Amino acid sequence: MDFAEAQKQALGSRNCGPPCNSRTRVVFGEGPLNAELVIVGEAPGFNEDKEGKPFRGASGMLLDRLLASVGLEREEVYLTTLLKCRPPDDRSPKPAEINACRPYLLAQLSAIDPKVVVALGDLASRSLTGRKEAVSRIRGRVIPLDGRYVFPTLSLSRALYTPADRALLVSDFSRLPELLTSERPLTYETLNVSHVPSAEREPLQPGLW
Repeated sequence: MDFAEAQKQALGSRNCGPPCNSRTRVVFGEGPLNAELVIVGEAPGFNEDKEGKPFRGASGMLLDRLLASVGLEREEVYLTTLLKCRPPDDRSPKPAEINACRPYLLAQLSAIDPKVVVALGDLASRSLTGRKEAVSRIRGRVIPLDGRYVFPTLSLSRALYTPADRALLVSDFSRLPELLTSERPLTYETLNVSHVPSAEREPLQPGLW
C-alpha cells in the first residue's frame, strides 16, 4: 500500500472498532514526506481529534520545545501516531486497534523512509521495536531496524506531569542531532551511540521546561 492509498483508506476506515465510532476526525499524520525524523505517539487525544492534527495542546507545546532545544522545527519532522482515531474516554489503544492501523503506519514509514524514528511511550516502543520491555528500561537505546534508527523514549503525557521524566525526555532528545547526522545503520544489532556526558552539557535555559 502506498502513502496516498493508506491515507485514503485511513480517512474512511472503520476497521479499528470503538475509536472509529468515538472520533471526530481521523488524525493520519502531518509533515514533509522527505523528513529524516519521524515521531510516533500512541493515539490522538481531545485536541488532536478536534483539529485533525497530531500533537496539539500541552503535549504539542512540549514537543515543540523539545524540538527547538535541538535546533529543529515541527515543520521539519513528520508526526503521527499508532492509532489514527481517538480512543473512547482517551483510554490506551487495544492491541487489535493498533494492528488495524498498523498498515497505515508501515505505509507512512515506507514512503518517508526516515533515518530516525522516535517511539514515544510503551505502546509505540513495543510496536516499532518488537521488544516487550517497558520503555523506561530501554529508553535512550538506539535500535537499528530496516535501515533506520528506532529510538524509544518516554511519552509526552508522562513527561508533562513528572519533572524527573521530563528531564529524561530532554536528555534523550539531545541525542537526536547526532543520530540525524550519522550514517544509516548497516546492522540490526542494538547500538549504544556515543553522546556527550550529562555533566558536559550546557544547562537548560531557565523557564524553558
